[in-house]
Amino acid sequence: MKLTIRITRTTITFTAPNTVIEGQTDYEQYNMKTGIAVAANLRQALTECHLPQAKRPSHLTPLSGGANTDTAQSAVSQAESLYDDVLVVIDTPLLLIPQEEFDVQNVALLYAHTNSNMRQDEVLTYPIAQLGVVAAYAVNRDLRFVLSETFRGVQYMPLLAPVLVQFSQQSWGGFQEKLFCYFHDKRIDICAFRKGRVRFCNSFDATLAPDAAYYILNVWQTLAMKRTDILCLSGNISGLEQLVKELGRFIKNIKHVH
Repeated sequence: MKLTIRITRTTITFTAPNTVIEGQTDYEQYNMKTGIAVAANLRQALTECHLPQAKRPSHLTPLSGGANTDTAQSAVSQAESLYDDVLVVIDTPLLLIPQEEFDVQNVALLYAHTNSNMRQDEVLTYPIAQLGVVAAYAVNRDLRFVLSETFRGVQYMPLLAPVLVQFSQQSWGGFQEKLFCYFHDKRIDICAFRKGRVRFCNSFDATLAPDAAYYILNVWQTLAMKRTDILCLSGNISGLEQLVKELGRFIKNIKHVH
């Protein structure tokens, strides 16, 4: 079975197929505690939440192979885990590099220059073939250690990667330019595309509607978009009515997309 762990600045969520009802999904959320590291929060979440503690039934053959662990206890807990695969979706800043310019030797240095507050984290890469880019993103080293000692077959993916692909597909059609805004975890990701390629992509902290409106209109002006172009809003939007009212003074076509 596959367990998906979504880690943001404010929450850790666990999602997995229901073991009894086919087609149903189980979901649990842990709210991050302030003042302690993300790895410590994950350890607490693994202890408090029931879903990641699900054990492999005794009649099933224990898993073999996998990465070496530091302790025998880790190996036992991995062998007993119900989940053969674990996908960890991480919400950290992205650096999008065109495929033709990607150099694995330089990616960590490039990422450190653009995200200086994450120099101590490990930089991973995730190719997004549909957009012709490779996404570089950071994963906390202690967080990776906790995951590797708890589960086998851990894979990582930046949270924004599938969102960008979906928005890119929605950008096709019509003669109007489209600007996409994804709201989540007190942040707004703003992106635009042209002919299937990324034209703009950046993230901004925005907890209030006026702040979000400021960033959106600034990008709108930077990209020289017209009043009749289309603004697409998505995600968990706080103060949606006020935001649409402020944006409507300058943008004619505002849509709520999924």
